[in-house]
Amino acid sequence: MAKCKGCGAEIVWVKTPNGKAMPCDPEKKVLVSDEGEIVSGRVPHWATCPAANQFKKQ
Repeated sequence: MAKCKGCGAEIVWVKTPNGKAMPCDPEKKVLVSDEGEIVSGRVPHWATCPAANQFKKQ
């Protein structure tokens, strides 16, 4: 499994609909959408990474 270069946490790469790779936390979460649908997915790693500011474009 890949590791974040900023914090060292394990990450998985998920391909977005437009073909780009997005780093995500490995564990899947179950959420309820605003429309009441139950969805399963992963949290983007930039939302939980303590070193995320290192990777923001200026």
